[in-house]
Formats: sequence, C-alpha cells, structure tokens
Amino acid sequence: MSISIQHFGTPERPMVGVHLAPDNGASPRARFLLCRPIGQEAVRSAAVFRVAAERLSREGVETLRFDYHGTGDSPGDEQAQSLDDWVRDTLTAHQQLAGDGSVPVHWFGMGLGAVIALRAALLAPMPPRHLVLWEPVLDGPAYLEALLAGHRQELAMMFAQPWAQLRASGKVQEPQVPGDVLGFALGERLVAGLRELGALKLAPALRRGLRITCALKPGQANPFEAHAGLPALRLHTVEHPTDWMSSQAMGTAIAPPDIPRVMLASLN
Repeated sequence: MSISIQHFGTPERPMVGVHLAPDNGASPRARFLLCRPIGQEAVRSAAVFRVAAERLSREGVETLRFDYHGTGDSPGDEQAQSLDDWVRDTLTAHQQLAGDGSVPVHWFGMGLGAVIALRAALLAPMPPRHLVLWEPVLDGPAYLEALLAGHRQELAMMFAQPWAQLRASGKVQEPQVPGDVLGFALGERLVAGLRELGALKLAPALRRGLRITCALKPGQANPFEAHAGLPALRLHTVEHPTDWMSSQAMGTAIAPPDIPRVMLASLN
C-alpha cells in the first residue's frame, strides 16, 4: 500500500489527513472517506481507523481518514468549532478524495462522526454512494452527560477514589460544558449543537438515493423501524461493542472484525 500525509482545505480551515492507496497503481475499485469521532473517542479509536484503512487497501480500496479543523493534527482553535463547521470540513475532505468522480466514494462515520457524515451527505453536490454509520450519536444531551460521566470516571480511576469522596476532598472540580472534558475543549457553539441533537433522520438521505448501513449496539432500541424493509437501508448489530470514552479502549490495535467486513459489504 502507498501511504501519504495530505494537507488540504481552505486557508481559513486547513486540515490534515492520511491517504492510503493500493500499491499496484491501478485505479481503485472504490474510495472510502473515514469520518472520525472527536476528543478521546478519536484518540482511542485511531488504531481501529488505521487497521480498517489498511484492510481496505489490501482489497483495492483507496481511503482518506482526516481530522476536522481544530481537532487532532489539524490546526485551529479547538473551542471555536461547531457541528456545522465540521460538516463543511467533511464536504471538503470528500472533494479531496473524490477527484473527478470517476470512482465511487463511500463514507464511514463513527460516533459523532456518523452524525456529521449524514448531515454532510445531504449537502454534497456529488453525494457518496453508501454511508456506513457506526454507533451514531442518537441523543445529544445524553451524549454530553456521557462525556461528563466519563470525565468523572477517569479521575476516580486515576486517584483510586469514588467520585463523591474525591469531589468532597477538593482535589477536583465538577466538569461542566462548555468547558474542558476528558482533556478536550468543548466550546459554546459545539455544545449548543449537541444539545439540539436528536434522533437521526434517515428519510432525507434515503430519498436522495443514498444507501445506508447503520450499526447499533446490542440491545439498543432501533430508531429506524419506520424504514424497515427498505432495500436501501441495512441494519447491523455491533458484534464487539466498545466504550470509546473509556481509557480501557486505549491501545485497541485490531479493528473489530465486523467494521471492515461491513465496509467491504457496502461496496456490493
């Protein structure tokens, strides 16, 4: 495989991505844009995205995984970002990967990256052929609460004390949003967007002709029953669910095998 670091975007919103292409020099059978989650979830799933990209490359699929402006290796003010900003970044990354449009492009998004991908797909002049939405955020306020709970849990583990006892000792402060949570700054615009985030609305994307695969955790309520039976929608139950907010996910070096398998199946 051929790997390169790409710098792209506008002068106002520069970004960095990792591009993987098959070695044989032939035109790829397809291209995959990989839309990452944010914060610790992005850090702790980084190896999964790398391994999945390498697997796709061996199957003749070109990939681009990238950091939204203000996240990861991309420059920018972390706390000045919003969901709408990252939707525009995704459209820019799509243009970077799609080129002249001669090869079909598919998108994979995990967590909040899945929400961003779905929104961007509705705006893309040349939309992706297939969206793979992996464990998308379905409830913004609940997601914010989970981030705060994860912050408390990590500090409790660090100090080996229950949170209530630790908080009473004065060693730590109660996390708040907007603010720094799990080591990342959540600004006012991002938090406002997350508070308004509700269940995914797949109907507009399906009406646009997109094919969608949505992967949900075992036992999770299916919010898409109204679309059951549509050939353009596939539902998948995650075989190896992982809490990407937890430090226990750090060092996961092997992509859960159903991730690349589902991605490859979307090419058919």
